[in-house]
Amino acid sequence: MCKHIYCVIIVCCINSFFSSLLFGQDSLQQKIALKEITLDAARIKSPKKILPFALTYKTFPQTQINNAQNSLQDYLQGIPGLFAQNTQNFAQDLRLSIRGFGARSAFGIRGIQLIVDGIPETTPDGQGQLDNLPLGLIQSLTVLRGPASTFYGNAAGGVIQINTLSDFKDNFVRFRAQGGSFSSSNLSATVGLKNNKTKAVFYQNLSQSDGYRDHSRYKQQVFNTRIWHDFSSKSKLSFQFNYTNSPYAYDAGGINLQSVIENRRQARPQNKSFKTFESIKHIKTGLQWEKNFGKNLIFSSYLFYANRDFKGRLPFEFGGLVDLVRDYYGGGAVVEYQPQEYHRIQFRVSFADQSDHRKRFKNIAGEAGDITLNQKELFDNKSISLLDEYRLSFGILRAGLRFDRQKLGTNLVDSKTNLNVVNYSLGFTYTNLVDHIFFASFATSFETPTLSELSANPFGEEGFNPDLTSAQARNFELGWRYNSSFGQLETTLYDIRTKNELISYELEDFPTRTFYRNAGKTNRKGIEVQWELRKKGWHWLASYNYAAIEFDDYQLEEKNLSGNKLPGIPQQQFFASLSYNFSNGLGIMSLNQYCGSIFADDSNLNKISPYFLSNLKAWKSLNDFEFFAGINNLFDRKYNDNIRINAWGKRYYEPAPMRNFYLGMSYTL
Repeated sequence: MCKHIYCVIIVCCINSFFSSLLFGQDSLQQKIALKEITLDAARIKSPKKILPFALTYKTFPQTQINNAQNSLQDYLQGIPGLFAQNTQNFAQDLRLSIRGFGARSAFGIRGIQLIVDGIPETTPDGQGQLDNLPLGLIQSLTVLRGPASTFYGNAAGGVIQINTLSDFKDNFVRFRAQGGSFSSSNLSATVGLKNNKTKAVFYQNLSQSDGYRDHSRYKQQVFNTRIWHDFSSKSKLSFQFNYTNSPYAYDAGGINLQSVIENRRQARPQNKSFKTFESIKHIKTGLQWEKNFGKNLIFSSYLFYANRDFKGRLPFEFGGLVDLVRDYYGGGAVVEYQPQEYHRIQFRVSFADQSDHRKRFKNIAGEAGDITLNQKELFDNKSISLLDEYRLSFGILRAGLRFDRQKLGTNLVDSKTNLNVVNYSLGFTYTNLVDHIFFASFATSFETPTLSELSANPFGEEGFNPDLTSAQARNFELGWRYNSSFGQLETTLYDIRTKNELISYELEDFPTRTFYRNAGKTNRKGIEVQWELRKKGWHWLASYNYAAIEFDDYQLEEKNLSGNKLPGIPQQQFFASLSYNFSNGLGIMSLNQYCGSIFADDSNLNKISPYFLSNLKAWKSLNDFEFFAGINNLFDRKYNDNIRINAWGKRYYEPAPMRNFYLGMSYTL
C-alpha cells in the first residue's frame, strides 16, 4: 500500500510541476510580500510555507470554548506523524511520539524537545513532562516533525513549541467552570492587564477526577504568570513563572487481555496493594531579553531555573518507593546578523545543568522501608551553533551546524562520561512555481539515555547501566506544499535511519519497573499528508500518515528480530474534523480518528487491534457568557488508552473510557 501511495504523490507532483511551468512563475520576494505568520521553531524566523522542513502550525481562540483543556492531546489532534497515548493516566503523563521518536517512554516525553514560551521544558538529559502546562492559556503551537538537533541539541527527534496567551487588546478577567464524567471538574481564572509599555497574564487552574478505572483519581493545580515590558521599540523584556502542585495521581497499572475482558475498569491488584501513585511540586521561572541594534543586528538572551520534587510508589517492594529532587537551570544568547537583505546568519551559545538526587526505598504496602539507593546524578550540557539562511530569486537555502559537549555521571562512581556530538542540517525550498512549493532537507540528531533510564540498572548495582549508549539518527525528507481556493495541502515523504535505538522492557523480578536497552538499527519510511480549508464559517481538516518503521539490525539474546516492526506505533493514522460557526454564536465540531494496529512487543507476537473514534463538541456565545459541551467516544468503542511496551506477563493494556461527556461555561468581564 505504501508503494502505491508514493506513486500517486509523485505523479501529482510531476503534473503540478509542469502545469506551473506552463502557466506562470513568481519570485520568492513576491511570495514573502503576502501577509503570513512567521515562525521561529526552526530558529531563524521565516514564513511557514518557505521553510524546508515538515512542520505543523495551529492556533486557538482566546476563550478556547472548543477545547476541554484536560490534556495536551486536545491541541495536537490532526498532526500527521504524531501519535499520542496515555491521556487518562495522570500518574504517567501523556506519551507522545513523532515518527517513532518518543515511543519508548514509560512516562512523560522522551526523544522530543518541548519548548514553552521560548524556554526549554525538556531537561538537558532529554526528559520532558506536561503536567505543569497551563493548558487554558495555549494560543498557538508549532510541531517540527523530524530530527532537529542542529536547532535544539539532545533528544530532538521532533519539536513541540508552545506559545501561551500574549495577544489581547483590552484588560479582561475570565472565569471558567467545567464538569463531566467520572466526577471530573476543571476550574480556572485568567486575568489579562496591559498599558502602553507593560502587559501581564495571570492564570490559576484546579482540576481533579476520580478517573475511569479503579485507583486512577488525581488532583492538580497550576499557577502561571507572564509579564512583558517594552523599554523601547527596540528593547523588550519578558518574565514567566509557573508553580504546579499535584498532591496525588494514582496509577491503575497495565493488565492482561483476560483481565480487560473480565472488567476493563479494574486496576491491577498489585497497584492497589502497593498504593501506587505520584506526587509532584514543580517550580519554573524564566527571563528573556531582546534588543535590536540597528536594522541588521538582533541580540537576544534567556535564563531559566526549575525545581521538581517528585515522590512515587511502584507496585513492587525492593526500590518501589522513589523520592526524587531535581534542579535544572540554563541560559543562552543569540546574535542574528543580516549582512544583505537576502542573507541572514545566526550564532547561538547555550548551557544547561541538571542535578537529580534520587532515593529509592522498599515499598512496604505503601510505606517507606529500608533505603535501597541514594545517589546524585549529574548532566551538564554546553553548545555552540551556527545557522545560515540565503534567499535566492527562486528559493531559499538553509544550513546549520551545532556542537554539543555533555558530561554525565553520579556521585557513586568516580569517573564521568564525556559525550561530544556534532550535528548538521541542510535544506532547500524551491518557490518559483506559483502556488506550488517543493522542499528537501537532510538533518541529523542524537539522543542520550535520560538519567532515570541510566539509573534503572538491570544488574541491581549502584550507578548507571553500563550497557546503554546514545542513539543517533539521519533524516531525509521531501515535501510539497500547494495553496489554492480548495485549501492548503502539504505532503511529506521521509526516510530515517537510526542506530542504537533505545527500547523499553520489563523484568520478572521487577514487574512494571521499566528498564532500557539498545536495539541496533532501525529503518523508518513514511508519508504524511495534511489538508486544511477555511471558508466562511466552515473549517475542514484532514490528515493521514503511513509509517513503515522496523528494526534493521536487532539481535536479542538468541532471537534475530531484524525486520520486525517497532512496537508502540501504529502503521497508519487518519484524522478528519469538520466545524461550523453560525452567525448567532453557535458552533459545532465533529472529530474522527482512525488508529491502525500496534505491536506491543519487540517480537511482534502481540498485536493490538485498530480502532475508530468519534468526538462531538458544541458551544454557544451569549454576550459575556459562553457555554460548551462535548461527547467523547461517541459510538462507545472499546479501545486502549495506552499500550505498555514489552510489559512482563503480557500486561500491555490500559483500557480507555467508554462514552463520556463534559460541559461547562465561562464568563468574561
